[in-house]
Amino acid sequence: MRTGKGAKSGDGRQAAIPRIISGEGLGALASKIRDAIAHRAFELFEARGYEPGRDLEDWFRAESELIHPLKVKIGESERQVSVTAEMPDFGTEEVKIGVKPRQVIIWGELGLRARAHGGVRPQGAPATLFHALDLPAEIDPSKASARLVDGILKLELPKVMR
Repeated sequence: MRTGKGAKSGDGRQAAIPRIISGEGLGALASKIRDAIAHRAFELFEARGYEPGRDLEDWFRAESELIHPLKVKIGESERQVSVTAEMPDFGTEEVKIGVKPRQVIIWGELGLRARAHGGVRPQGAPATLFHALDLPAEIDPSKASARLVDGILKLELPKVMR
């Protein structure tokens, strides 16, 4: 897996490199996602005066408030799978990518940069983005690479060659 501060893109812009998570780190990412949903669901439960029997409604509402889908494109060549996702307003510190041999999980959470700039996030921007993508071929997670340039996340996922 390749990560780092940044590299020049093809047109000279600074390409930021988000963190790629594989192996045991994926469990922590999944827990973070579930915890965020559970916390919001409990807030909804509290706001209703602790009325029982609507836990699934609270959970689904929390998901719909916190997790917004991504616009994602997938491509495949003989040697790799490529994924492009639109993540406007997100910085590399707010993006995490989980990679398995047959799946990619993209998680973006606005807040780190917003807190650094007075706690304001761009108007209309979702607080959280999430996408789980099943891949058309088996890839090698240890060779995955990612770049974030002008709100576009690009993943290059080399296939397992047999």
